[in-house]
Amino acid sequence: MWNELLTNEKIKEVEKSASAAGYSELDLMERAGAAVVEVILEKFTSCSTLIFCGFGKNGGDGKVVARLLREKGWPVEIINLKELPSLEKIKTLLNKSELIVDALFGTGLTQALEGEALRLVELINDASKPLVSIDIPTGIETNSGACCGGAIRATYTVTFFRARPGHYLLPGRVYRGELIVKDLCLPDHFIPPTSIHLNDPSLWNDFLKDPHPFNHKYDRGPCLIVANGCMPGAVRLACLAARRAGAGLVRMLCKPNEYALFATTAWGEIITPITSAEDFLKWTEDDRFKALLWGTGTSPDELALKTAILLLLTKKPCVLDGGALSSFIGKTLELRSHLHGNVVLTPHEGEFHRLFPHLSFLKNKAEKAHKAALEAGAIMVLKGYDTVIASPQGDLVINANAPSTLSTAGTGDILSGLIVSLLAQGVPSFYAAAAAVWIHGEAANRKGVGLIAEDLLTEFPAVLQSLSQLRNSSKLC
Repeated sequence: MWNELLTNEKIKEVEKSASAAGYSELDLMERAGAAVVEVILEKFTSCSTLIFCGFGKNGGDGKVVARLLREKGWPVEIINLKELPSLEKIKTLLNKSELIVDALFGTGLTQALEGEALRLVELINDASKPLVSIDIPTGIETNSGACCGGAIRATYTVTFFRARPGHYLLPGRVYRGELIVKDLCLPDHFIPPTSIHLNDPSLWNDFLKDPHPFNHKYDRGPCLIVANGCMPGAVRLACLAARRAGAGLVRMLCKPNEYALFATTAWGEIITPITSAEDFLKWTEDDRFKALLWGTGTSPDELALKTAILLLLTKKPCVLDGGALSSFIGKTLELRSHLHGNVVLTPHEGEFHRLFPHLSFLKNKAEKAHKAALEAGAIMVLKGYDTVIASPQGDLVINANAPSTLSTAGTGDILSGLIVSLLAQGVPSFYAAAAAVWIHGEAANRKGVGLIAEDLLTEFPAVLQSLSQLRNSSKLC
């Protein structure tokens, strides 16, 4: 599948399979260099080109690029890391170049750049010329996207076989520019199985459902959202998102003294004041309600914690967000003792580090989400520009369609409403989380600049309609 993401270890498996099948290292370099040249010829006309080559295979790819471009009449200069010219010579070559090719370190980099290598990266960036990186920009770690002391800012990155996690995790996603993946014309069976994917409808769209003529509201995914008057707007956004995403009915549970607050602003939800613990349990255990949401717009206190535990004890699909998560800070073991595989946790980075402080040292966001999901036995949605969705079984999805305009108040509440809606409609928890994150991002992209959280709600119908058309067209094929 095109959306498979290969770690550095998986790439070594590809190379090992190719070698066993008779493809030499030199042959792979020729193919890689030719693929890079193909991109350069497509994106640029003949111009003065400066190629920086490192010690390993990445440097070998760069030398192939230099030879092939020269054969086509391009003026090409090479700077080898092994025998660097003087600083003044490098600056002169950078000044007269019109295109730079980065073939310094590629995927093999595992430690911070320093000394001459770091200075070289700084000089290249300061030149502000169009730049093509081979495999991954020098200074970006392949698996994590972390910046190793400094990194080249590419205009284009040309990689091979499949993309890497570091192409989509921050800051690698910003440094790599436009990403172009070349297959090098090797058989697909050389690609090893992987549990890491780029988020895309091909992973989960078949789980989404269109309304059926015989449906009624209770078989279209009714869900319960527990409300708190601390931030009523957040709860309203979650409820509206759940309904827009297809939930046939949303029932909001609230305290009696908050009933008027919600009843005067919520017209499509059923607002139910809860007067006792028995009443609360009656509704949360009601078999008609397929999924539960708690924590959106909630203060993190002892009541929030106890409410979360009661919801988790139902063993129903459940989303814990905001204040519900924060109520367990310092009590992570207690939280873990109640979690199960149908629970979706939606922390942002700050909440995550407070809940899982022993994982905060990890630079790799995907690794953090994976380890936390494994420890918790629940689905982890580690939010951000590069949201990662992880399952206890080791499946990982990196989302890349979310624009930076989503960094505004209320969008996280809407995401929680989307997730609980899809859970209530029977979408398996990992895929419900991945689908909701993608739909959320796509709606934001359609709205564009000036986005506020409420705008997402008006974009959901068009996004869901396009997904429905995609499902139905694939059934006809």
